[in-house]
Amino acid sequence: MANLVVVDDEPLVTDFLKFLLQDLGHVVHAASNGADGLQTIQRIRPSLVVTDFMMPVSSGVDLARALSGDDDFRRIPIVLCSAAPHAIDPADRALFAAILQKPYPPYRLIELVTLHVERGGAGLRGQP
Repeated sequence: MANLVVVDDEPLVTDFLKFLLQDLGHVVHAASNGADGLQTIQRIRPSLVVTDFMMPVSSGVDLARALSGDDDFRRIPIVLCSAAPHAIDPADRALFAAILQKPYPPYRLIELVTLHVERGGAGLRGQP
């Protein structure tokens, strides 16, 4: 069991992801944008973050940049989920442990969460 944070501006998505990941035994906290996500992450100190790319206030890339610039949080693996992964600057791709194109099969997210949580997150950014 691990603490996870899901960041997405669509309540149906966060509800689905919470259900999916809680069913695996994880404790899941949700936030509706990158800024709220950052506050939640600082409070919870999760083992992994799943975030949307395009959100109001602060994007998933903004969130990843903030985490990568903080020694306390830079090793948390981040899975980015986006309907437009082609819009992500190639230089920003290394901020993420994985990038999933929406819609993705739920089992793929489960595989990634399991892989990165079991490894403890160290040094996993930029891995497929």
